[in-house]
Amino acid sequence: MSTLAPASSGRTGIGKLCIRAAVGTGRMAKRIESMVLHSSALAAVPFKYRQLGLQIFKLLLVLAVASVALFLAIGMLVLWTIAALPISASDDEPDIFEVSHPRHRFKYPEMYDDHGSLR
Repeated sequence: MSTLAPASSGRTGIGKLCIRAAVGTGRMAKRIESMVLHSSALAAVPFKYRQLGLQIFKLLLVLAVASVALFLAIGMLVLWTIAALPISASDDEPDIFEVSHPRHRFKYPEMYDDHGSLR
């Protein structure tokens, strides 16, 4: 059973590449499945059990890929959220006793005389 891709996705180079990769992966999976089901090394295992084992293996593989994709999607959402947060201004205001701070003179002008010296 094959499905046709929409015409718009094949117009771009990356669309064609994705379609080609998906088709190639599907063909490779069918080839591997056929080799495993008709393997002489597994001739002692009943065919139904081989089918069941292969289905379980494919399910575990899909779950592993889905968990990685979910982890990456959550990571991207976290990065997007962090990037959207406002950048807070640094609270670099001097305390009243920090006279060596360069902005102390402007925040507490009452502590300085006309020449800029401490009173």
